[in-house]
Amino acid sequence: MVRILCQLIGSVFCIFGIFGMLTPIPFGLIFFMIGLLFLIPTTPWVTRLVRRTREKFATFDRAMDAVTRRAPAPYRRVLRRTEIGNFDWS
Repeated sequence: MVRILCQLIGSVFCIFGIFGMLTPIPFGLIFFMIGLLFLIPTTPWVTRLVRRTREKFATFDRAMDAVTRRAPAPYRRVLRRTEIGNFDWS
């Protein structure tokens, strides 16, 4: 039940984030990152998708590294699952 709720909340935040990125003030990026923080631990295919995106786009990888370094410890642990070369598939 908690897993489904986290997936729902993460999906809603990601959708708000995508629409928010289209506005002149880029608050969408914040919502998108919050959505990813909900989806990465609960949805394995999102983890793989973010990892592949980081491999493909260096700019996205640098942005994710910057967010990971500044995030509090629990969030940092979640974001480290998507680092390139990290093969923690759990």
